Amino acid sequence: MKTIIYFTAIFSLFFLFSCSDNSKESLNNEASLPDNLLDKVSGLQVLNSSINTKKQTTALFYGNQNTIQRIKANGNRIEKGEKMVWITWKQKSDPNWFEALIPGKLIALEVLEFDAEKDNPEYQKFEGNPIHIKNDTLGNQHRIKILLEQKMAIVPQL
Repeated sequence: MKTIIYFTAIFSLFFLFSCSDNSKESLNNEASLPDNLLDKVSGLQVLNSSINTKKQTTALFYGNQNTIQRIKANGNRIEKGEKMVWITWKQKSDPNWFEALIPGKLIALEVLEFDAEKDNPEYQKFEGNPIHIKNDTLGNQHRIKILLEQKMAIVPQL
């Protein structure tokens, strides 16, 4: 009888010590987009990704089907109906993997869209915390040029 009580006590102690308090962990994912910007990437495909080790940033480049067709044809002029989005995050250390880096705080979201009903493409940049549209247009032409020069990542087909 004593043996059963000892095993039950030891098993109970192991069970209690194996439980962890996860209430201290943040359930908020820093890399997620704010709800008001989710529609900016809705229906788009990831075309490319990049990591800038000097600035410690990670970025994703999204585009729609019209953008994919232009890039495959090696075109540098934006066509009507195209939409491109460039999202940049600050890198942070991954708490689960030694020396690994993951996207952290959202730095900027850039949208280049050439609506079929308009005559000129529209460029918008969202940045800050809380995120808001940047009204300063200095340097926009340079960023548009960078977005138009992006290539698709080559992914092997299964």
